[in-house]
Amino acid sequence: MLLELMSNGSLAELPPENIPDSITLPDEIMKNSVMLLLPHNKYLLGTDQDKWLYGKLGTNPQNVYLYDNEVLSLVNDGAQPTIIPAKTVNALRKKLFMNIEPPGTHQSTVLMMRTFMRNHPVFNTDNADFLDTKFFNDFMNQDEILRKTYWTLRFAISRGEMEITGRLKSWLKTGPELFNNPEYQAKIWFSLLNLPEKEAIHELEELLFSKGEIMRLSMQNFSPMVLYNPASGWLILGRFGRGKDVMFSVWLYVNHEFWQELRERKKLTISEIINTIWAENDTRMAMIERAKYKGDDI
Repeated sequence: MLLELMSNGSLAELPPENIPDSITLPDEIMKNSVMLLLPHNKYLLGTDQDKWLYGKLGTNPQNVYLYDNEVLSLVNDGAQPTIIPAKTVNALRKKLFMNIEPPGTHQSTVLMMRTFMRNHPVFNTDNADFLDTKFFNDFMNQDEILRKTYWTLRFAISRGEMEITGRLKSWLKTGPELFNNPEYQAKIWFSLLNLPEKEAIHELEELLFSKGEIMRLSMQNFSPMVLYNPASGWLILGRFGRGKDVMFSVWLYVNHEFWQELRERKKLTISEIINTIWAENDTRMAMIERAKYKGDDI
């Protein structure tokens, strides 16, 4: 896809034959890429796996990184930088994702899934039919839990986040269908600092946990920790890192009804509750991410 940046920050699609002669790329790359023509004979090229190249026609390009909702400033030697507005950056990434396959591979995903979902009918065969994408997709069309697990794990493997398998195991063991019960409420926040972000604190205050209570909880050296409010529910704090070094914190809210189900009926430990709710969030984010890419909705 060939695009031109207009003066108002919008994008105009150009016919493929308008690609400058000085840019020579294989047809397959151009088919699954987005190219933006820029002033000063420059261009921005997005290719598979969200890789972006910025360069001048006829010269070697350099890697640049695009992030949703952030302005992109591109340096021009001897001239003012080219500024790509945040809304244009969002539009560029959206157009690229619509042209490319989701990251990760089917084979590595299903082979990992089989280690903890062996009893699922899709894996309960004497052969390796599950390695065939059409065969596996037929099952995913009928099984929401299988579909969520697949895409959550596939995206995680592509990012090297292998610890997600432990969370998915807890989620599957607990029963993902519990999250469809409107009486059960759970929320999750992540923070790099001791305290959660201001918006998260505001949400917690609306759930009747005072800022003082949140601060006192954050000052404790134990993990996980629990704070109970009889008028609201339970606040859980878990800290995660490498060795003794804390890298980030996870804050969870669970209402009375859900706590009773998880803690008293399911007999989950606090750590298992964290993993289960965290995994539910993982699957929700994975399905949002999946919707960005080309292909079926599965």
